[in-house]
Amino acid sequence: MFFSIAGKTINDKCSTSSEKVNTADLVVKGNKNRHNVLCKRCGSLIFVAGTVELVNGPEKKLRYMSTGAVEGKGFDKVSLWWYTASDLTFDTIGWQTVDGLKSLVCGDCEFGPFGWRTDDNKNFYISVERVGKP
Repeated sequence: MFFSIAGKTINDKCSTSSEKVNTADLVVKGNKNRHNVLCKRCGSLIFVAGTVELVNGPEKKLRYMSTGAVEGKGFDKVSLWWYTASDLTFDTIGWQTVDGLKSLVCGDCEFGPFGWRTDDNKNFYISVERVGKP
């Protein structure tokens, strides 16, 4: 089912867990993202193409996604990330402490957690398997 919040179409049937992706089409030179990175629930822009790096590790356990990030029942182990060292790279982002982790959520619809940030707020990781592309 789709509905709208603040002019955005919301997909309330999107997966709440990680979905395996084929990484072959995701990157360009320098291991940067080929496509814009979007919230898979509302389609909001998270990163513009060519701004974040694909990295493997560290592994983190993230709660299944929900609006507000705290109601997901169950966890995924995630180790494939879009990485940036700057919060200015984001177009829109929100955060919520979930299970002691500074978790990252969509800044528009608050769906997540789809990533995390380090305690010093200098490293940001977005799960490749929890976000979308155009």
